Amino acid sequence: MHFKPLDDLSRCRILLSNDDGIDARGIKLLEQELLKLSNDVWVVAPKNEKSGASHAITSDKLRSMQGHSSVDAFPNDIVKVSERHYAVDGTPSDCVRIALNMILADKKPDLIISGINNGRNIADDITYSGTIGVAVEGILHGIPSIAVSQLVDGAEVVNWQMAEKYLPGLLQKICRGTFGADTLININFPNVPFEQLKGITVCRHGSRRFTPGTIENGRLKADSLEGVPAAGRYPDDCTAIKDSITVSALKIDLTDEPGLGEFQRLLA
Repeated sequence: MHFKPLDDLSRCRILLSNDDGIDARGIKLLEQELLKLSNDVWVVAPKNEKSGASHAITSDKLRSMQGHSSVDAFPNDIVKVSERHYAVDGTPSDCVRIALNMILADKKPDLIISGINNGRNIADDITYSGTIGVAVEGILHGIPSIAVSQLVDGAEVVNWQMAEKYLPGLLQKICRGTFGADTLININFPNVPFEQLKGITVCRHGSRRFTPGTIENGRLKADSLEGVPAAGRYPDDCTAIKDSITVSALKIDLTDEPGLGEFQRLLA
């Protein structure tokens, strides 16, 4: 089963969310650029930062909302900030569920985009990321979903203009593709001057080794962006992100097929 290509984004309803919160610079930039492609763009995002929330949901809150069609019944949890802008007291995945089941129940979005995250989402980051969690939730609801992030890594100056320049065209190209119904797209922008950008690199999901004991502001810091060497057709995103826009396709199905074969052998 595959998603149908979205050849004309101007005819699409697009839902935006993130894990940095509705007031974050990244989601405002994302909305700015998406409005160049469609006039039916909606923002449903956490009212506060929820970085590291992964794919978590607030189950008791969502259960209490079952059967309700209006956000007016939950003024403490869902606030209409302005037209097509809603702030949710919940996780990024909560935002997607509330958007689909209540705010946009009459007409579901054709595309969900998460970001632009204030920080990379490569390698092991994706297991913690609420930005990726938004895209995962979208895929589980049968909606093509894309996560977008910006490399920061403590830099005092961040080239957000990189995404501003390249993201609209990149999204148009990607959305014309045919991807599996359990596949999400992960895009990362490097933090380099335009003259140092080498282009767009299609990457495999990388892996990194963390330096023991290095925790700053509640986050693990990697000793470098060097990926753990692995054989494969595509370069890893850890290496490519240094000077390239990285694009990866990630599958929801985490099954280890060789592992299943080993179980069959052991349990025979």
